[in-house]
Amino acid sequence: MMRRTNHLKVGLGIIACAVCISAQKFDLKNLNAQDWLEVGKNVVEAVRPMKEDEEIQLGRQLAARLAGTFGVLKDEAWTQEINLVGRVLVPYSERPNLKYRFAILDTDAVNAYSAPGGYIFVSKGLLKQLSSEAELAGVLAHEIAHIANKDILREIQKSNLWKAGAKVAISGSNLSSDQEELLGKLTDASWDTLVVKGLSKEDEFKADQDGAKNAQKLGYDPYGIYDFIKRLEPMEKQPGENVKIFFSTHPKPSARTAELQKFFNKKGWSPGTLARNQDFYQSLKSQHPL
Repeated sequence: MMRRTNHLKVGLGIIACAVCISAQKFDLKNLNAQDWLEVGKNVVEAVRPMKEDEEIQLGRQLAARLAGTFGVLKDEAWTQEINLVGRVLVPYSERPNLKYRFAILDTDAVNAYSAPGGYIFVSKGLLKQLSSEAELAGVLAHEIAHIANKDILREIQKSNLWKAGAKVAISGSNLSSDQEELLGKLTDASWDTLVVKGLSKEDEFKADQDGAKNAQKLGYDPYGIYDFIKRLEPMEKQPGENVKIFFSTHPKPSARTAELQKFFNKKGWSPGTLARNQDFYQSLKSQHPL
């Protein structure tokens, strides 16, 4: 049995923030040598990857929109639980030095979201569907993996919007109106990817596998994420209102469990060999009903 502590209190502080700029146009007909060098420099800058502080700025804005849209559940016991489990998973991820924040969305819709820069949300409806702490660990590790793998950032960085604005850093304060406008557009694009369209099935399969692997490293049954997804399979043909969005933005549960089982077979893993903490989780649900 894993040792537990009950003194962790973590609040999600979402600060209004900022991003950047307008694109420059170049006249290629009348450029001297220095001008050509400047054009080359700008082309390189235009395709540069987003820096971590810029990622965090964008993530704060997207997190604020998620919190404002769905509301944040202010339940101390549950907030403590997701922060405790989430934070002990972080050192096993591919980006252990990033500061992660965890909160619960006050909605019965079953879903979880990971905004760039370490902002992770699980819904009240999702917590109701889980039956063990191992399942919670699997879900949180899945969302941590999306951030560690920079899945949303990769989509944003492919967009013309980022290519146009990437020449100027998007971190900092005291933004101009043009910078604030661009921040809003980048946030809209991130929202569209995260909430409306969803990520690619390849990204989801990899996050499932990375999440299971990292939960297993911590000592949780890696089948936790599998068991949660398997529970949703009967709903595929006639999804209820609370799972419609989840199904529209993720691969079918049956496809995800099939990919996970292949991964587990390669690893030689069997269910039930590591901690599940099912009694603890059920007790939490009983004492603090959602």
